[in-house]
This record gives sequence, C-alpha cells and structure tokens, in this order.
Amino acid sequence: MAAATTQVTQNWQNFFSPATPIDAKTALLQHGAQLQPLLQAFAADPRISQISAQVTNVQFTSDTTAIVTYDLSLQGQVVQPAAAGQAVLEDGTWKVSQATLCGLVAQSGNTAASAVPGCSS
Repeated sequence: MAAATTQVTQNWQNFFSPATPIDAKTALLQHGAQLQPLLQAFAADPRISQISAQVTNVQFTSDTTAIVTYDLSLQGQVVQPAAAGQAVLEDGTWKVSQATLCGLVAQSGNTAASAVPGCSS
C-alpha cells in the first residue's frame, strides 16, 4: 500500500496545484472527461490559481477507495485544515473523486456544479 499512498498523495497535490494544466487535472479526476467543463468553469475563478492542497493522511477503505485528509490553502494560508475527501482507483490510477470536486465547487458558491451531470443533486 506504500506505493498506492504515494500515488494518491502525488496525484491529489498535483490536481490541486495551480501549475497543473486543465488537461492534466482532467486525467487526475474521476470521470474527468465528463467533468472537464466544470474544471474549466471552476478555473475561471481567480481564487483557483491561489489554491493548493497538502495531503496529511491517506486511509484505504477498500482496494479502490481511500479517504484523504488534506489541508486546503489559499495564497499559502490554510483555509480548510484537515479537510476530508475521497480518492478512487480508476483505470489503474488513483484520482480525486468526482464527489470531492463537486462538493468543493458547491462550497465555493459556483453554480456551474449544478449544471454538470454527476454534480447535480
């Protein structure tokens, strides 16, 4: 599980890195192709370029899912300590779960989430 923990951590932090292009983020997101319009809409928010995540714990709940504890930062300041999200194994790669991204978008107040299949409630 050490290799899986490393992949979850790296992929999670890359997904939330402002330096990672949308196409690469799409590859690190569960159902990324379906949610790419949401990623693009979310990226239009200027705050997104100032967000990063630091994984503090990965706990596997099955062979294909893990709970990820992370600190979400804005401009280098932690704004959501010990946040919890889910990573899923999809096509041999550990990815940020669709539910995690949709939840964060909903928290941001961005209405784009409700217009994307998979994020609407």
